[in-house]
Amino acid sequence: MRIKTMSAALAALTILAACSKQSGSEGNVRIALEQQSKLVDVSTKSSVGDFTTLPSASAFTVKISDAQDNITPVTDLSAPVTLTTGNYIASATYGSLSDEGFDKPCFKGEQSFSVNGSGSQTVTIKVKLAGCIVKFSFTEAFTNYFSDYSFTVTTGGGTEISVPKSETRAIFMDAYTFRLSGTLTSQSGATQTFAEKEFKNLEPATCYTVKFDASNVGSNSITISFDETTIDTDLVEVDLND
Repeated sequence: MRIKTMSAALAALTILAACSKQSGSEGNVRIALEQQSKLVDVSTKSSVGDFTTLPSASAFTVKISDAQDNITPVTDLSAPVTLTTGNYIASATYGSLSDEGFDKPCFKGEQSFSVNGSGSQTVTIKVKLAGCIVKFSFTEAFTNYFSDYSFTVTTGGGTEISVPKSETRAIFMDAYTFRLSGTLTSQSGATQTFAEKEFKNLEPATCYTVKFDASNVGSNSITISFDETTIDTDLVEVDLND
């Protein structure tokens, strides 16, 4: 009888130990997002919100990956996620670098963390602009001399983006290179173009300005400034009927 009682007691202790080990090997994690929206535009500071509407936290795709690349989607940031003890990476994405153009920002961020047992913690992912921003600026001399103008931006990924005279928005693109071409019409009605220009070594989370100037009014050249680089560009008159 004593043996049966001791066996039952040992079995109960084993179950309790197993339960204790299981409950202590899991923890609750909440994911929070922090947007890093500041940009540097030469010497002036800008924010992504100056150029587009910032996405809400719920618009991000959030997931947690473990050491074996198993994915746990996080569809509700207000609800905790229960994870076993181990090392993890939480990531958040909004948009795509391959989707380039106006009002098409791409934000990304990730944060490593560990679950060491029972308890709760909050993991904050700092997300920032994954690509860059390119905007256009025109001097008064340029707009006074050219009655009409339009440009085409071709990104390194091959996306062609038209920038007409009336366009005031900035372009969101993958940050490494783009080519620029344009057509300008002077007050006399002459239509001119310039040879395609290429701009390289763009950095993520940076805003660049392409500035046009016609300092020598009436000449066959314009000045294009990009970041801290200035280019004097010859114009070629074209016949649109050709």
